[in-house]
Amino acid sequence: MAMLTRVVLLLVVCASSVLAQSSNRISLELGSVTVWLGMDKSVAKQQLEAAGMVFDSSSASNGQVHAVDTQGKHVFTLKFENGKLVYADRNWLRDDGSNALPSVMDALASLVDQGATNCKIVHAPISTPDSKLNRVFIDCGERGILLTYGSGTFAGLTLNDNAVHERIGKYR
Repeated sequence: MAMLTRVVLLLVVCASSVLAQSSNRISLELGSVTVWLGMDKSVAKQQLEAAGMVFDSSSASNGQVHAVDTQGKHVFTLKFENGKLVYADRNWLRDDGSNALPSVMDALASLVDQGATNCKIVHAPISTPDSKLNRVFIDCGERGILLTYGSGTFAGLTLNDNAVHERIGKYR
């Protein structure tokens, strides 16, 4: 009887540990779909497509996939290694950047609401003859934000790159 009690107690401890780990997973909402680090690629694809998004794996040779919300006009970047999600991001910017403060505030509030407390801030500008981009990384471990402002010339076109990206994981 004592052995049976120990086995039951061990099962209860293991089950509570598994439940605690799954509720503490690092996740990010991409439109109406929540993805998390370690999520199976097939599950992510199924859920994103079920939500009406296009799961574009045309550049999947490096594990990068884009989920395109054609109705909301958003593009989310995901990266998979060995069939598991290691990175995802979403852009909080709602317009061309002329009124970016609400987007920056929303991204920072989301970071704090998800428990980020110990963060490192790095300024990493890019300045070349074809590009001038001001970048600030806010790295809080498996969560972070990338703020970009500037422009670059690509294929003869000068394009603005203004973004407020919230991310989970690391782009390896």
